[in-house]
Amino acid sequence: MDRPSRQPFFLFAAVVLAAGMGALAWWWWPKPSTEPDPLAASSLDQRLLGVEQALASLKRGQSRNEQRLADLEARSKVLRDEVLGLGQRAALVEETVQQVSAGSGSAPGTRLRLDEVDLLLSFAEARLTLSGDVAGARRAYEIADGLLSALTAPQFVNLRQSLAQEQAALAALPVDPRMAVESGIQSFEAALATLETVPAPATDAAPATPLNRLMDALVDVRPRGVDELLAPADRQRGDAALRLELGLARLASERRDQEGLNAALARAAVWAKRLYAPSGELEKAVTELQALAQPPLVADAPVLGSTLAQLRAQRRAEGAP
Repeated sequence: MDRPSRQPFFLFAAVVLAAGMGALAWWWWPKPSTEPDPLAASSLDQRLLGVEQALASLKRGQSRNEQRLADLEARSKVLRDEVLGLGQRAALVEETVQQVSAGSGSAPGTRLRLDEVDLLLSFAEARLTLSGDVAGARRAYEIADGLLSALTAPQFVNLRQSLAQEQAALAALPVDPRMAVESGIQSFEAALATLETVPAPATDAAPATPLNRLMDALVDVRPRGVDELLAPADRQRGDAALRLELGLARLASERRDQEGLNAALARAAVWAKRLYAPSGELEKAVTELQALAQPPLVADAPVLGSTLAQLRAQRRAEGAP
């Protein structure tokens, strides 16, 4: 009775054990993978699409960065220009301050006064050099002295002293030689009106034969060594030549041509002696005419020009143009 009751139990145990072994085998048996194959075409396409999208995003970021860099460079250039402009303005302001502090005692209008003094002294030097106008140079120096005397700064003491020396040198110069020449020529012309002309030699009152009249028309017979002008036409031409030589003397005087003046006065003296009768008045007039060639036509003043050179050197030292 006991044996039949044990068989179902062993069968049930065997079934349970087989089921456990089967479950254990199923658990430990390798399962097929459900993940997609990375080498598959669809996987490769998806990866390539992702890479392209990432590259496009990087390119967009790079373009934005380049634009930002360009904007920064433009801004930095503008800022650099502004900084340079500020530096230049600061340098100009500093230069102006230095010029104002070091220039001419910081008095308003001093630079304009110095420009006027420079112009006046240059004008005086040109008048003396080109035309020997002593009177014009004196007037220019007087005006320059009035302008310079208003500048009381210590740096202008030497200029005022030098200008006073030049004025003294100008005052010591004689009258313009051209005026003396013109006055002398006028006096000579006035003296000529009071002189007697050379009389024509007396001729015989014998009746002239046709042969004599023919010979007189062809040949002019006069004593040897006589160079007076006998015919009225010759006298007119000689008087015109004398006036011409006096005009040439005036022209040479205006041009400061010493040689031309001497030559014209010498020729005028020769014509005067041929046209007018010898007398003490003629000799005196000719002597005074020839004396006009003695003084030089150009004024000699070596001191002149020192104030102008000193003024320009001082302005260059102060940085003035």
